[in-house]
Amino acid sequence: FPEILPLVFESSPANILDIGANTGKWALACLGYNKDVHVGLLDLQIQLDDAKKNIDAAGYGNRVSYHAHNILDNSLPLPEGYDIMFMSQFLDCFADKEIVAILNKCYEALPDHGRVLINETFWDCQRFEASAFSLQMASLYFTTIANGNSQMYDSEVYLKLVEETGFEVVRQYDNIGLSHTILELKKK
Repeated sequence: FPEILPLVFESSPANILDIGANTGKWALACLGYNKDVHVGLLDLQIQLDDAKKNIDAAGYGNRVSYHAHNILDNSLPLPEGYDIMFMSQFLDCFADKEIVAILNKCYEALPDHGRVLINETFWDCQRFEASAFSLQMASLYFTTIANGNSQMYDSEVYLKLVEETGFEVVRQYDNIGLSHTILELKKK
């Protein structure tokens, strides 16, 4: 998070939506980094319950909104009013068509000045061959055992999925931490 936070906050966002918020670790990092930011957490209710406990314990409950949401239900729109939508190792949990549908939902809810930031571990963007191999083997696990449709992506495949939406990649930051890439998307 320490390397990602300056990238996220360089545009001085007032509101950030954490899609796939899980236990709230990213939200807590944002809230601690900037004393004025408001963070929305979007996930299944069971995940939001855990995140709320962690955020309330840290004393940030007054700067947070919770959005219970099944991201795969295309009849449910995403909440509006967020300058940044952030997803960390979230989209790789879904099949290609689902990723495109999720990004399309983001497009509909995002203001024209907004950005989507995606944190992923693309196997073709790794510094070390062993890292790429490890991610490819994790991908086999996901596609054959875990859920049958997610994978650790090659960036070229992922970028083609972005092209199917109304977004374009503004910047790509590779080698964040040991193995991460940040894609910054804006509306075309």
